[in-house]
Amino acid sequence: MYLSRRLLVLFAVIAAVAAGGAWAYRHEPEIRAQARDYLAYRRITRHREAIAVASRESGVDPYLLSAIMHSESSGRVGVVSNKGALGLFQLSETTAKWRAEIMGLPEPTNEQLLSDPLLNARLGANNVAWLLRTYDGDELRALCAYNAGTRRLKILSQEAGGWEAWRARGEASGRSEILEYGKKVLHYRDRFRERGLFDDPLDPSGPNESVPSGAEGNSVEAKDDEPSQRGEPSAG
Repeated sequence: MYLSRRLLVLFAVIAAVAAGGAWAYRHEPEIRAQARDYLAYRRITRHREAIAVASRESGVDPYLLSAIMHSESSGRVGVVSNKGALGLFQLSETTAKWRAEIMGLPEPTNEQLLSDPLLNARLGANNVAWLLRTYDGDELRALCAYNAGTRRLKILSQEAGGWEAWRARGEASGRSEILEYGKKVLHYRDRFRERGLFDDPLDPSGPNESVPSGAEGNSVEAKDDEPSQRGEPSAG
């Protein structure tokens, strides 16, 4: 009788382990995604001061900046995409030089963009602030432009009959990676805000500027709507 009970317990443990293994197998993508989010959050937390400085300077919500950093580089400083976007905010060379000129900073080198978190954050935040002003504070539209480039987003919107029409079409199809990028960033912004890393968000402010050739938004030659042409980041 005692042996039978031990066997029953053993079988129960084996069944539980097997069930757990099957559950883990079925939910492996979710587990991996949660692990990536956790590691990204830890890395971004280490850049909290740089984000705070960039936020105060640009007037952009620090939680929005954190979410963009999360979506662009997962908080990795030396990341280069296969399209040549650089660093924490995945800046193109043209955009980085343009924003540095606007801010009165020396022209940044690629090495600096890949090794100086504060510089990359300041330039990225300044670019986001400009996009928010350009689109009258519409965060989703600004984020779509950050991902695809202002020119490409303008073309897509015009072809669809306007921004709202393009957005509605993307919402209905669920296949616009540009739109999904913007929605993902806003989702992470809310999650970062729940964690309470910073003080109250700031309001974007400041003058508008014209766009030099090759510096529209933050993408590197966004070719079409599906998929966006930012490129996959890799450790640099």
